[in-house]
Amino acid sequence: MTRLAQTLGLTEFQTEIIATVRQFVDKEIIPAAQELEHSDTYPQAIVDQMREMGLFGLMVPEEYGGLGESLLTYALCVEELARGWMSISGVINTHFIVAYMIRQHGTDEQKQRLLPRMATGETRGAFSMSEPELGSDVAAIRTRGRRNGDGTYTIDGQKMWL
Repeated sequence: MTRLAQTLGLTEFQTEIIATVRQFVDKEIIPAAQELEHSDTYPQAIVDQMREMGLFGLMVPEEYGGLGESLLTYALCVEELARGWMSISGVINTHFIVAYMIRQHGTDEQKQRLLPRMATGETRGAFSMSEPELGSDVAAIRTRGRRNGDGTYTIDGQKMWL
């Protein structure tokens, strides 16, 4: 199987972070994954270690306290995490999606308030897309949000697995 880590021309940082994440996966994730999966337990200790490693800030721009790394660097790390346990890659993937959306589409106030805390993992991004009778078909989502006259929002709909 071809892996991203076999990509020619990786930077020294990319090579080092892959090695660090690989070691973390081999030592901490693989030995615990089966038990965590079967017990349906949130992997808080693993998430805390990912936070300490700076993985939640991989693609957050440096100006907000992140590493400002490329999508390739992010994908290299996620590939290693998924090798150990696919579910743990979901924790960082949802965080990345939210941080990316804030970075690309957020107001300056939202970026200043949220991205530094997201870079450290203090605040983590998540979302819920699955709905009853629809599963995870994002094109069929029925939940809607509408802005009220006072600037607040009302959300109508149902979500699963929050």
